[in-house]
Amino acid sequence: MGYRNIKIESAQKLHIKKQQLVIGSEENVSIPLEDINSILIESQAVTFSSYFLQKLADMGIALYVCDEKHLPNAVLLPMVRHSRHFKLLKSQINLGKPKQKRLWQQIVVQKIENQSLCLDLLNLEGGSELRKMEREVQSGDKTNVEAKAAAFYFRRLYGLGFSRGEDHIINSALNYGYAIVRGMIARSIVCYGLEPSLGLFHCSELNSYNLADDLIEVFRPIVDLHVSRKFDISEVDSALTPELKKDLYGIVNYDMMMRGEKHILSNCIDKVAASYSGALQGNREELELPTLMELQVHRYE
Repeated sequence: MGYRNIKIESAQKLHIKKQQLVIGSEENVSIPLEDINSILIESQAVTFSSYFLQKLADMGIALYVCDEKHLPNAVLLPMVRHSRHFKLLKSQINLGKPKQKRLWQQIVVQKIENQSLCLDLLNLEGGSELRKMEREVQSGDKTNVEAKAAAFYFRRLYGLGFSRGEDHIINSALNYGYAIVRGMIARSIVCYGLEPSLGLFHCSELNSYNLADDLIEVFRPIVDLHVSRKFDISEVDSALTPELKKDLYGIVNYDMMMRGEKHILSNCIDKVAASYSGALQGNREELELPTLMELQVHRYE
């Protein structure tokens, strides 16, 4: 797995030469493909070839492209990079309802736990109330504690009048960060031989990434924490600048805790996908899920 995350903001020509990503044509910048985790293309004037796309897919590199508002709206994913894709597909299709509900319960519990930690890290009230809600989550979350906790949580983060449906910089920043993490999760799901459209809770026939939308729930609080640290709710009329977007893209370099050890976000995502694959195959009952910690850029030894 690579460790470099590259953002292309201006008109550039991208191509592959000798297993290197080459940026530009005059003063070329070359980066080994094996070092690259993801590429975010924000400019609509970037050019590349189908061979370029093929090599990124071969290497499992996530390639994001943005819309006219400079928000990520698509990600390139490799097809069937796992040798037992069909076996896992059958396991997903045949997953029994009781186990499906227990796995979703685990995700909701850890999401609420991470939300409570987010409030604690921001020195905001409400963490203890969220932990009480966490203990109320039943199999399948049939009483919809997740939604109640989310409503409570966002009011504590941004005030009683805050709504996720409003058009302002906080929601723009949250959506940008969530889109980056969602794309990384979708990439990992495919690399582990899983079908991203088959989710645990999310089941829309119009959504090709239902499973990614299930697994992202435990990762949302790291985006929330970053946005709460960097953005002010009073800046309603502000827009996301290239510098702010670059900073949001840097979320992929943060650590989270897994089994008492710090791991970079992409590694945590891989561990979650691997544990879900193991649960499908009957090798485990508990998912390996990350715990939020103070924002810290991963340090390579």
